Amino acid sequence: MSRNDSPRKGWNCFSHHLARDAKLWLWIAMLLFLSRLLLVWLNRFSMGEGTTFPDYLIAFLTGFRFDMPVATLFVLPAFLCTCLTLLLPAHKLASRVRDISTSLITILWALITTVTLAYFKQYHDQFDANMLGVIHDDFGAIVTTVWKSYPIVTGSLVLAGVCGLLIFIGLRWTRAPFPGSKPKAPAHLFSRIGLALLILAMLAIGLRGSLGRRPMQKKDAARTKDMVLNRCVINPFSSLKYAISSHQGLMNADGLDHYLRKDNPLAAFREYAGTVEIDSVDDAFLRTARGHVGTKPRHIFLVIMESYDGWTMLDRHADWNIANELKHLGQEGIYVQNFLPASRSTMTSLATMVGGMADAGVITNERSRPGEPPYGTAIASQMKRLGYQTHFWYAGYSSWQRIGDFCKEQGFQHTHMASNMGKDEDVNEWGVSDKHFFSHIRSTFNSDVPTFNVLLTSSNHPPYSLDLSKEQCPVTSVPAAYQQKFEHGTATLNILGHHWYSDKWLGDFVRRVARDTPDSLFVITADHWGRIFPLPRPTAFERAIVPLVFYGPDILPEGIQGDQLRGSHYDLGATLIELAADPGFRYHSIGRNILAPQANEIAMSRLWLLGEDFIMAATGENCLETLDGRNLATPPETIGDALREYNLTHGISWWRIRVGNELPEE
Repeated sequence: MSRNDSPRKGWNCFSHHLARDAKLWLWIAMLLFLSRLLLVWLNRFSMGEGTTFPDYLIAFLTGFRFDMPVATLFVLPAFLCTCLTLLLPAHKLASRVRDISTSLITILWALITTVTLAYFKQYHDQFDANMLGVIHDDFGAIVTTVWKSYPIVTGSLVLAGVCGLLIFIGLRWTRAPFPGSKPKAPAHLFSRIGLALLILAMLAIGLRGSLGRRPMQKKDAARTKDMVLNRCVINPFSSLKYAISSHQGLMNADGLDHYLRKDNPLAAFREYAGTVEIDSVDDAFLRTARGHVGTKPRHIFLVIMESYDGWTMLDRHADWNIANELKHLGQEGIYVQNFLPASRSTMTSLATMVGGMADAGVITNERSRPGEPPYGTAIASQMKRLGYQTHFWYAGYSSWQRIGDFCKEQGFQHTHMASNMGKDEDVNEWGVSDKHFFSHIRSTFNSDVPTFNVLLTSSNHPPYSLDLSKEQCPVTSVPAAYQQKFEHGTATLNILGHHWYSDKWLGDFVRRVARDTPDSLFVITADHWGRIFPLPRPTAFERAIVPLVFYGPDILPEGIQGDQLRGSHYDLGATLIELAADPGFRYHSIGRNILAPQANEIAMSRLWLLGEDFIMAATGENCLETLDGRNLATPPETIGDALREYNLTHGISWWRIRVGNELPEE
């Protein structure tokens, strides 16, 4: 027997395979280290200038602690077979299971790392609960978009080659002879007991990633002041596990604990309402209108622009000239710069604007069902009470995220989708072009009766397939101030050209309709940050905001300064109703009137809290900045009350969406 051969069973065989299991553990840890290294390297330009070597060291050491449970779990099947060799001739079984484990983890690692790198590039984060919304999305459109946007065939061949090479290296590593003498079995009983206890201790530490009282948790990743670096800490497997766990936690009956863990639910509802005299959940959202000033709008258009980034409206990015139409409308109306989207995706933000509930992580559009009354906060049913005929216009298709059914369930009398908008030479898998969309609305809009209209565009979206040269798009070169770092950002000239295109046809639509129906009010915003930026690292403020513009020369109250206002999609319902209602009108809303600000108000969304001079991540990440991007060490004194309001708003919204309109029991 050679020095690296193993007996068929017994302690010598166990020691032989245990050493090779340890090599497999190290192989997995090395792969996870490599995925983190790739993530950090590819996003190095997005790290803050103040990020130092100790920060990177802390990130990688913390990441290793997240890697330990993953490596330990993947080694367990081989280790259990190794334990069998103490009593049975399981030498070949242990070797075979280890080889399978090595190959399987290598393939899974290559696949999940590739997906993570692509997801991080698009969403600036690893997997999260929002990723699971893809199961409700238009899967065919997603596949078509990915096929058009990425070299799938070439990439698949390269990935297969990488997997093959890594499997070869991994198997050579776990099978390779040991240098020097082969692993020796403990000779005495006490040595064997000691080895067994040591193995158990190592398993416990490995599965927990910690020597402390609790195992590693997601919040432990926020060890540095750089949010981008913190998002690289957790490995892709752990990130996916946390995403699934968070999604399931919010969807099950205990999801209320995510927001109101230590509260008596009924007492929390009464605290939010400001009174004990409530008979239903909707009563907690009851408001009384102060009433519109001046002319009541005959037609209201809430225009939601796909991925219309708020940073494009800021003076410091004016050189791009891709938001000029909306800027002009804002100059003539009211432009609210400090404005947050409800959430990070189109449907979760739209569901808030349509249904009026906060994004509490429970996929609102899927909880709504035919035959059930709209939420008390639903905007369409309340506008109908104010005498408006309600219309929802979407440049895409009604099957996407069941958007058509959802809008009808939430009170819209009429829905208009791309399939009913005729031929468009620029149509793609996501819908008709903005040019065709706005033209169709103008040609079919009935101005004879008062209307409330919600419009959702689609052109500023992958695969960015419009022929911009045909539109004489001026975005053909990078402004001088951006040339040095543009390639390290997430934008391309083609993508920014699509932003210009959407802005152009938005302006054309608003001007034409306002000319023909001067008693119209236009409220223009976006669904979410478009995740596109022409430099490596946007500030928190730049990546959080979307624009909000009120336009209606004959409608808007005078003397309102937009730079003194702030709010979010949560506040749109109350604001629109206050602009259209008579004094004393009773309505429901989770927000407040943006145009009637109060001192020290803090705007909130699912992701952010926005004050007069700060912005803070509401999701537990270590991100607190001034509006110009400087880190703040100490939260403002008012943040405690704002966080309480955040938890109450989202907790009660969770209950209303998930459970219903009945109050919890005492």
